[in-house]
Amino acid sequence: MTPGGTPEPGGTTAPDAPEDRSPHAQAVVSSHELATAAGTEILEAGGTAADAAVAVAAVLSVVEPFYSSVLGGGTWGLYYDADPDEVTSLDGVGPVGSAATLDDYRPRAGDFGMHQAILPGAWDGWMLWLEEYGELELGEVLAPAIAVAREGYPVSSEMTYWLTLEEANIRQSPVMTDLYIRDGDLLDTGDTVYQRDMADTFEDLVAAYDGAADRSTGIQAARDHFYRGPVAEAVVAFSEQNGGYLTLEDFSSFSAQIVEPISIDYGEDVTVYQNPPNSQGITMLQALNILQNDDFSGRSPDDPDVVHLQVEAIKLAFADRHAHVGDPERTDVPVDELLSDEYARSQRARIDMDRAARWPIDSGLDRQASDTTTFHVTDRSGNAAAVTTSLGGQFLVVGDTGIHINERMSFMSLDEGNVNAVAPGATVRHTSAPFMALRAGRPYLLGGNTGIDTQTQGQLQQFMSVVEFGMTPQQAVAQPRFVSTAFPASNHPYEADNTLQVEPAFPEAAVQELRRRGHEVTVGAGIVGTANMLAVDADGTEARLGVEPRNETAGGTVLPGPSSR
Repeated sequence: MTPGGTPEPGGTTAPDAPEDRSPHAQAVVSSHELATAAGTEILEAGGTAADAAVAVAAVLSVVEPFYSSVLGGGTWGLYYDADPDEVTSLDGVGPVGSAATLDDYRPRAGDFGMHQAILPGAWDGWMLWLEEYGELELGEVLAPAIAVAREGYPVSSEMTYWLTLEEANIRQSPVMTDLYIRDGDLLDTGDTVYQRDMADTFEDLVAAYDGAADRSTGIQAARDHFYRGPVAEAVVAFSEQNGGYLTLEDFSSFSAQIVEPISIDYGEDVTVYQNPPNSQGITMLQALNILQNDDFSGRSPDDPDVVHLQVEAIKLAFADRHAHVGDPERTDVPVDELLSDEYARSQRARIDMDRAARWPIDSGLDRQASDTTTFHVTDRSGNAAAVTTSLGGQFLVVGDTGIHINERMSFMSLDEGNVNAVAPGATVRHTSAPFMALRAGRPYLLGGNTGIDTQTQGQLQQFMSVVEFGMTPQQAVAQPRFVSTAFPASNHPYEADNTLQVEPAFPEAAVQELRRRGHEVTVGAGIVGTANMLAVDADGTEARLGVEPRNETAGGTVLPGPSSR
């Protein structure tokens, strides 16, 4: 099947198209306009997509500390390096602390606290990207984040929501009280919030970098300051005082990795890349593989047949995730089998077009022995970065470091027999999973959707809305979303609800038809997350964005091409 419609922007590049990739469209899209502005500033200064991505991620740590942190969280990313013409995956997710045990964690699995934190791996991942793909100095890249943190920024309605949700925990901590409570009341929308301790930590990392002889040793110095110096010492001391599991050895022995992505071919000339396990990105590829031999011509994204097919494919993919996807160092994840065309055909044959499947759903293979934020960047050389980075939802600040720490332990299973079970040194099955699609070998679509198990489901819908149904990226992101819960949730208490959650704008006729087929449709419930997309035209010179309309702070920028300057 050739992907249908005429996606915006552009058509398909012929295989023998010229290899000249300059000048390439430069663009940034993220969930916050200040982060987008930072990425734009870095691109205008001559930075690469990697430089801009780190700048965006750092500013998001300041303005969305409830979603992600370059200091306290973990990250997955995909990078297209134009010079060698290759896509790589960034694994910046740390392991479970070596002091953790299932017996100690199980009774506290639902509680707030430092015991929910795994080793923060994002900082080493970002330094790895700067080393491999960046060009600017660390001080230049972090300058926008430092300025916003020190000078302050207005509280958004999204932050107001999180502050209200976490008020009880905030009031337990003098540090968080100083940050988010003023004159006895929570900060409200429009108030100014400052992250001065975070600015200090950023500046200390820059000082470590600046004290080195050259850029490469400077990046290593910034890593050492974090993982083998004052930052590690502060986090471990806080962990020991507050019942956590992290040790100095955990920090000193950690290193992020650039790894091979996983991919499938979709149609004649589109290749879709995802992050490999322990990321759950494989579920998007499996669902796409199941669907790609169906004919969607003349259909719309909210056609009941289309929705039913997508939902049932998602259920089968997540059943496989539950059975097979975990830490690849501790379990054999059958990636090749799960992504094979033969397996996709056998899974498609399991879908009954007139009846919705319900959990428990068996894997098609025998078993072998938010929150989150997303953003995307392209630069003038044709490099591209797709990123989803996350804290997991906890709102806990580590002492006077300004670091908002993750709660990824709550995404691990309490069942010793599960492939994602709690164990010291294990890596969590991570929900973060941006995607990148190349068309005729060049960047085409970069996308992400936040929201725990919504992530790959939303991305599947948005990819198909552009590629199959001819929508623009903006139309695809704005399209009403649906979310299946017919599988165990990633986070505690890991329940399978067997519902199909749809946004209120979903057509009533489609809702009724889906109910007839046995879907337990709930309207206006669930987590649809936030999404954005970046699409590049066939010759690489123009870009179009899909900016999340559900988020008041989201923003994107396409820089003027050389011909228009």
